Amino acid sequence: MPTSQRCLTISQVDARRLVLSRQHLAGPRLPADATSLRTVLRALRYVQLDPVDVVAPSHELVLFSRLGPRAGSLFSGLWWQDRWLFECWAHAAAVVLTEDYPIHRVSMDEYPPPNLSYTATWMAANDRLRKHVLHRLGEGTPLPTGAFEDCAVVDWASTGWTAGRNAERRSVTRRLR
Repeated sequence: MPTSQRCLTISQVDARRLVLSRQHLAGPRLPADATSLRTVLRALRYVQLDPVDVVAPSHELVLFSRLGPRAGSLFSGLWWQDRWLFECWAHAAAVVLTEDYPIHRVSMDEYPPPNLSYTATWMAANDRLRKHVLHRLGEGTPLPTGAFEDCAVVDWASTGWTAGRNAERRSVTRRLR
């Protein structure tokens, strides 16, 4: 049998060890610095986002378990200042490596185009909300969507999870202008 077609057989114990070590959940903890965070993120390839944060946001918990308490602030720096990461729909909402953009671009091209006429009508009806969001963003600090007052006159129409999430829709539609 050619070398390229040989099957690799390992024990369950070795398979578990391999998975835990490659996920940086076993072995010596890396120092909590930007280089180590990049190493962990390259091993993981993405960190899932979850809006429910009973203890902390899910991406911060994932990184905390690998690098300790400084990981969250380091992550924010890589994401927002260095642009080493970007938000994308992988199999779920996630923050992915910018170096993987070509991989994610393929699935991004398959998204249906936004309904720009509805968006333009909604934005025109909610000019006060638009001005509020732009004013808050002009303060110069990153803000979660919950930091914006919902002063919409017309609700965002949806039968899904975005129904009535006007401030959040405004931050998404801003990218379309």
